[in-house]
Amino acid sequence: MHLPKAPILTLPPTHPTLQTLMQTFLSPTATPQTMQTTIHALTTELITTAKSHDPNLAHNPTMIPILRGALPMFVAAAPLFPATTCVLARCSKKKGTQEVVVEWPGRRPFPPAADEGKIVVLDTLVATGDTVVKLCEELWEMSGGRERSVAVLCCYAAPEALERVAACPVVEYVVVAARAERCDEAGYLVPYTHGDIGDKIYGAAWKEKEKVVRPVVAEGEEDVDGVVSGVEGLLVRNGGRWELTDDGLGIEREIQFPSFKKAWAFMQLVADAAAKYRHHPEWTNVYNKVSIRWTTHQPRGLTELDVKLAQLCDSYCET
Repeated sequence: MHLPKAPILTLPPTHPTLQTLMQTFLSPTATPQTMQTTIHALTTELITTAKSHDPNLAHNPTMIPILRGALPMFVAAAPLFPATTCVLARCSKKKGTQEVVVEWPGRRPFPPAADEGKIVVLDTLVATGDTVVKLCEELWEMSGGRERSVAVLCCYAAPEALERVAACPVVEYVVVAARAERCDEAGYLVPYTHGDIGDKIYGAAWKEKEKVVRPVVAEGEEDVDGVVSGVEGLLVRNGGRWELTDDGLGIEREIQFPSFKKAWAFMQLVADAAAKYRHHPEWTNVYNKVSIRWTTHQPRGLTELDVKLAQLCDSYCET
């Protein structure tokens, strides 16, 4: 049976603090404490909106924070109810595929105990929607097909992903604090969050005696500081998309497109730019994936052209 999509409730753009909260949420310099405080505030607003829409939510909900990013949402949400139950879910994609795997570190939410209320899925970001949709499909199956029995709350999401989640038959309604403009071809929300959301919330993993590779600028470059600054701004560790090669002589990135046609169109744009600037990449293409590296061979190292062409690649991915 085809069901109409569940309603999607969005906090009004005129909300007095939403703009400030989202600026902090997206900031590349936000500390873990600031991020967690911001997520707590956004979650409070999400719960308030959900309660206004759904009076039944007040009765001891069962919350499923998707690990690891949604744990601060649960911390903020739990005190807003007389009692809550927490069921953990961990979602990941199989290496080299788009297949989502859902793991339940503890018990599953169905069948519910007698004192448990509505199931509420919490997620900080919803980009493609793959993760939440897969989780909702499992909830649908294990519930025995309980239509419109689950609420989904998220801080930041792409419009297309919200529509996918709302189409899941188990979802009763969706509440989102702020909508992104879109999800780009690589699966990142635009405007960007400038880094892995888990790392922003908890801090990057500490590694003993980790060697930080620095860019190696080709001999003869006049503006060495400019090249170093340009390269650093492109790197994942600074909120960009590129990685330094192990020797620091190049920058590289793997890009996954929705289709081979999209990948080929990107490669054509890069080829045209390479011909224009007389500087060519090292790259490979397998179906919808393009691996690309910029480096200068003579003299060896990174140059202003490597930075410029990497920046062009990023712009081509956004068009």
